[in-house]
Amino acid sequence: MQNNPSGIIDKIRMLSYYPQMLVRFTILTNDKRINCICSDKNLCNSLLFLDEGKTKVAIYGRYNSRKQLVVEKMFIKNPTSFEKEFAVRCLA
Repeated sequence: MQNNPSGIIDKIRMLSYYPQMLVRFTILTNDKRINCICSDKNLCNSLLFLDEGKTKVAIYGRYNSRKQLVVEKMFIKNPTSFEKEFAVRCLA
């Protein structure tokens, strides 16, 4: 399985906020959909600022037993001015 897919982000959902933030989303690559999950607070905050179906990202992580990609790092490709101001600043 590919550990660092890139594609368009879709279906961003917050699963829990307290005690630990947990966000799930889907990456649409050329040939498949990859279900992803993130628990890092900075990554989760930046994910919530992204536009579904428009923003292209590259992510890195590992797969869990449910075949979800647990995201450890994320890079936003060609961010808009809004994304630069809010989403990219959360990643720094």
